[in-house]
Amino acid sequence: MIIRTSLIGTSLVGRTAVAAGAVALALGLASCSSDDTADTTPATATTAAAATSVEDSVAAPSSDELLTTLQVLVDPARPVDEKTAVVVEGDERRSNIEAMTAATANYPVSFTVTDVQVDGDIATAKVAVTSPHGTAAPTPWTWENVDGTWKVSDESTCALLGMARTGCS
Repeated sequence: MIIRTSLIGTSLVGRTAVAAGAVALALGLASCSSDDTADTTPATATTAAAATSVEDSVAAPSSDELLTTLQVLVDPARPVDEKTAVVVEGDERRSNIEAMTAATANYPVSFTVTDVQVDGDIATAKVAVTSPHGTAAPTPWTWENVDGTWKVSDESTCALLGMARTGCS
């Protein structure tokens, strides 16, 4: 579309109004174009797809971020409310978490979290658990993104509770 306007003999305000009107007209006509995908240029389609994927994607957690959730769970000094907050539906596991805290109060446990992979709202990482008995080989544990916060999945929480002999019932 070509828009031609003569601005000779008009004031600056008049020329600005005409230019603004031309831009509005061009934008209005562009928005009335056909919905046919053949009219979409590859660059526009790529930009729209990229914008959608950025909006739909969840920021991948770091190994340290996931490690922190596990450290909170096994820290005997942390209140149970903090522990339930890092677990998916943690209030349902409150009594199990309280029992684990009591059972492991003098039993140091640490973790190594590596190889974080994200698929939608699920993060999977390899977790090695170290206790006074040694280090267990890394196994896959999962976290779920709940309202922008990565929380230990119920399955992985139950695995940890099982290690403390306070498993899920």
